[in-house]
Amino acid sequence: MVILFGQTFTKRELGRVFPDLMQVAGFKRMTVEDGAGRGMRLLQIDSGGGLRIDLLPDRCCDIGQVWCDNIPFGWISPMGTPLPSLIGENNALSGLMMTCGFDHIRQPDTDQGRSFPLHGNMMNLPSKITTTDTVWDGDECLFRVKAEVTQFNLNHGTIRLQRHVYVPLGGRSLVVSDRVTVLSGNLPIMAMYHINLGFPAMTPASVLHLNGEDISVDCLGENKIKTRPSGASVSEVELAAGAGGGSRFRLKYDGRKLPFLQTLRNSHDGVNVFCIEPATHDRLPRKELREAGALGPTERGGTHMFHLEMLFDSGR
Repeated sequence: MVILFGQTFTKRELGRVFPDLMQVAGFKRMTVEDGAGRGMRLLQIDSGGGLRIDLLPDRCCDIGQVWCDNIPFGWISPMGTPLPSLIGENNALSGLMMTCGFDHIRQPDTDQGRSFPLHGNMMNLPSKITTTDTVWDGDECLFRVKAEVTQFNLNHGTIRLQRHVYVPLGGRSLVVSDRVTVLSGNLPIMAMYHINLGFPAMTPASVLHLNGEDISVDCLGENKIKTRPSGASVSEVELAAGAGGGSRFRLKYDGRKLPFLQTLRNSHDGVNVFCIEPATHDRLPRKELREAGALGPTERGGTHMFHLEMLFDSGR
């Protein structure tokens, strides 16, 4: 069953009350006309249940802003949501989720004579949107986006990302399901999902839980980066605007595929960002990871699967 605007419908009943479902929910394609995002494509999904999501096809089909009951959740930089090619050495950090990898994560590094940029190359590549469709299973309905991004280096190999994004009709959640395949070369695969939250979810009174344990003091108490084990096969991180209520964000992911949870807090005036970053590798230089045997290559044809579920609650 689907709940829309306080009423419950079967698929058959929806067909009676709407000439076209896309009049009240679904996809909208747009283009940014000005500023640092000039020319960038936006693919917006409206769930019909109070959730509205901007996908960024020209940035790896990452997630821009997300609104729940018109309350924003993603952190947006003073530059807006920019195209990497238009901002030079400025930091492109903006939007709810950035894909870090799949050749490198974290700070720039040089390994075996090859230089890697901040958080790798995939996030700066445009995607090809192969499908936007509405998928029914009985009386349940999902909006689905399929995107594909290919990273190629003649000397180092090819990585292809196949990304599916699912949003339930009438819902307040989204799922990102990634398949990362090595098409040529023998490459170590690294991944980190950089999830950036701002006001009103991030306040001085915010509380943070990992698998039910309150880790607020350790992660929110001062400006710093912290890394810890994800701690469970189904790991769950929850950020709430306050112990007494307000907006709430929850992330679920496979802690076996992303065994490390990194967090970053920056509470400086005019910034106020908190980042939740599940990752494949500990926060160490590539040389140390290699020496520890943590950078084993994935042979041609090898795949890695990553699956994240995000749930939004406006608190209203």
